[in-house]
Amino acid sequence: MIRNYIKTAWRNIKKHAGFSLINAGGLTLGIASCLLLLLYVSYHLNFDHQFKNLDNIYLVENNQPGDGKIYTFAATPKQAAFSIKEEIPGVVQTARVISYNADGLLTYNNNSFKKAGLFADPAYVSILSYHFLEGSAASALTKPNSIIITKDLAHTLFSDGEAMGKILTRNNKSPLMVTGVIDNVPANATFQFDFIIPWTLFEAENPWTKDAGWGSNYARTFVQLKDAASLAQANRVMKGMVERHDKNDKNELFLFPFAKVHLYSTFENGKSVGGMISQVHLFEILALCILLVACVNFMNLSTARSEERAKEVGIRKAIGSSRKLIISQFITESMILSFLSTIVAVAVMILVIPPFNNYFNIKMSFPYSDWTAWVFIIGLAAVAGFVSGSYPAFYLSSFQPIKVLKGMFKGGKGALSVRKVLVVLQFGLAVFLITATICIYRQIRYIQDKPIGFDKNNMVEISTEGNLDKKSDVFIDELKRKGAITSGTQLSMSISETGNNTWGVEWQGKQPDQKILFEILNTGFDFTKTTGVKLLAGREFTNGYSADTAGTTMMINETTAKLMNLKQTVGAEIKWGGRPYTIIGVYKDFVRGSPYQKVPPMISTFVGNGSDEIDLRLNPEKSITACVDEINRTLKEINPAYPPVINFVDSDFAKKFENEKVLAMLANLFGGLAIVISCLGLFGLAAYAAEQRTKEIGVRKVLGASVSNLAALLSKDFLVLVSIAIVLAVPVSIWSLSKWLNNYEYHVALSWWIIALAGLITIVVALLTVSFQAVKAALANPVKSLRSE
Repeated sequence: MIRNYIKTAWRNIKKHAGFSLINAGGLTLGIASCLLLLLYVSYHLNFDHQFKNLDNIYLVENNQPGDGKIYTFAATPKQAAFSIKEEIPGVVQTARVISYNADGLLTYNNNSFKKAGLFADPAYVSILSYHFLEGSAASALTKPNSIIITKDLAHTLFSDGEAMGKILTRNNKSPLMVTGVIDNVPANATFQFDFIIPWTLFEAENPWTKDAGWGSNYARTFVQLKDAASLAQANRVMKGMVERHDKNDKNELFLFPFAKVHLYSTFENGKSVGGMISQVHLFEILALCILLVACVNFMNLSTARSEERAKEVGIRKAIGSSRKLIISQFITESMILSFLSTIVAVAVMILVIPPFNNYFNIKMSFPYSDWTAWVFIIGLAAVAGFVSGSYPAFYLSSFQPIKVLKGMFKGGKGALSVRKVLVVLQFGLAVFLITATICIYRQIRYIQDKPIGFDKNNMVEISTEGNLDKKSDVFIDELKRKGAITSGTQLSMSISETGNNTWGVEWQGKQPDQKILFEILNTGFDFTKTTGVKLLAGREFTNGYSADTAGTTMMINETTAKLMNLKQTVGAEIKWGGRPYTIIGVYKDFVRGSPYQKVPPMISTFVGNGSDEIDLRLNPEKSITACVDEINRTLKEINPAYPPVINFVDSDFAKKFENEKVLAMLANLFGGLAIVISCLGLFGLAAYAAEQRTKEIGVRKVLGASVSNLAALLSKDFLVLVSIAIVLAVPVSIWSLSKWLNNYEYHVALSWWIIALAGLITIVVALLTVSFQAVKAALANPVKSLRSE
């Protein structure tokens, strides 16, 4: 019997090839889009899930009160790991990890490679259960000159030879012995690295850490508990831990599940309020909506053909077929279409994944070997087939054979009403997606076009590696002499990044209970000239002023000047860390961290040789290529051991918008696909409506109706439905997009014209889709349609 169902269903599919192609095409696009979106969602939901003890692994977060709110960050004092292990029951092990200054040049047999690294305590590799191919977690980081490398790095350094025991040189000075080789770090892991070296080496390279107390936060601390039941007690003990060791420090530490770090990393007033998870949920909804739109198409087109298949149902019932058998027949038909569409959809998805990865800079892969994925795909095809075919099956099987065979049957109002509701649903979603796309695009453009306070164009940045930190002034002077740059300056960190701050700034008139967090960016000579930051008052650090090089002067930004409200800013004395500084200049606010937030107060002292970054203003009278080539040659002369790496500041700044760009592109791509699928359904419905009204069109044309009148007649009903969809989509769009925009401190207004434009685009798309069939029907020869009468 099942074989007969399949044969009959296949004959019906072939008989109505055009209808079946539209149905299968819509389902294919819907299922492919849904699967690709769900693969993207799975990529993020499975971040860090490769670790065995993930449910018992926690990262220590730090709540710091000040300025009327609570700042939350993952940096902790170095002492926190030891104290947590000693003072809190239920702790299995703790470990500190940091990437600060860990990256380095690894050399073996005169072959050098610049790689990313971590400093970590020995327990780090066992807490996160990295899989060792050589060596073991218990001993790999116990010696101060040890190094753990990834499988790919081992292949790069030693080809296919033995890695264990080999001696590498880091930064041309530190000999390290390979004590472990681990599997490559998955792309969806929070901590990315090529090698791990001992924490003791970090302390040896950074002498300031020896005197760092509980008020110095720079380490990331991992904690492994015996079980989740220990969490509440651990957080109670940790709440007052910092204050117990330093009475002047009110910071509060707490454990945050490492499994949530990627998805729930946004904190407000000490509490997690979401993060990447909101984007993940958005794409889950979008995946469901696209699949629903595709299923709606199937329902619409199937019920639209009800009169055509009514006689088939009537004959079947007359010769004894039960309603159950007829329902099974129609469900089988939709299942065949669904599974065929799914096969094509999987093939399309496999072809699309590589360019998708390249564009969005991720590393998704099709789970060929994961049986659960295949079960899900088969289940999705079955659900899509059942949902798509269920209403048509139940509707068509309800026809009364006597009325059908007497020719008294006409498509019921119920089916027509359902089709109308489904069309409204489809195009309501289309209006929302178009509105969201326009709104996201305008928000990104608004922030990108907002003045950032410095000139990021034609400026490059170089990290001071090897000998360059001691010869940065020589390097800048040499490039000026060669004409590659017009100016250069040293910085304590990248101009486009933040992360160094302090509470310890005092000034005359400061309230005793006033606690303000200041950003720190120490600079060299020619800071404003190089970066394009505007000097509002006083001067910048200048060669020839002994006070500048002695480190007793300071520059501040305009937010700091307004905050301090000094009678005479330039020349005033303030204290930082108990040390007096004289303010010599005030510069205009400029964006360093998030472009979506207000510029915080900032201070700058002088930094010369020994800086972390060098910023250079390229000579505009020469080509960028010529300037960069000269910089590369000079780098090789001054710092020959390190491969030249030059970063363009505008490119680095553009990375701040990556998350919004991904959101915009995915909304554009899959929103567009949802509209295409909706139009496929509308095209099919319009074709069928024109076919059903062929004789009416012929009579009207004979009686003098014009082509435009007939096209308007056939298009009117569909445009009414699209108009209703627009009206219903407006409040939903306003509510949801206003809520999204409120996440940003600086954002555009949700103007009326955005929604009007989205509605207009939807009407134009629908009109073009429907009018093609309407004009085609109106141009048909009426003699052919009336000949049979």
